[in-house]
Amino acid sequence: MFKPLIKFFFLSKAAIEVGRERVEDYIDTFTARADECKTSGNDRLEEAKEQLKNAAIEVSHKVWQRSESLENEMKEKIRRQIADFSLGALGDTTEINELRAEIATLRAEIAELKSSMRVVV
Repeated sequence: MFKPLIKFFFLSKAAIEVGRERVEDYIDTFTARADECKTSGNDRLEEAKEQLKNAAIEVSHKVWQRSESLENEMKEKIRRQIADFSLGALGDTTEINELRAEIATLRAEIAELKSSMRVVV
């Protein structure tokens, strides 16, 4: 259930980033070619439509790639956090086992002391 929502989130984020970059590029290109577009009517209009179509295809590919990249980065970050947590839990278990061993050793020493005290008394 969450996978489509997560995918949509990454697609949206990538679309915003790529869209912002593309809009900036096209505004720069548009202002540079504004004078040229005025002089050449329909031919320029058809060329612009074709360029927009190609740009839309390119943008959709880039959005998809960026979405995949963002998703993979997030998965890797989560994997690392889980691994760190697992290693921390393993360390805690090891420490608990060491403490149990020390407690067992101390109990044995206390038992020896009690038995030696009985012999002395």
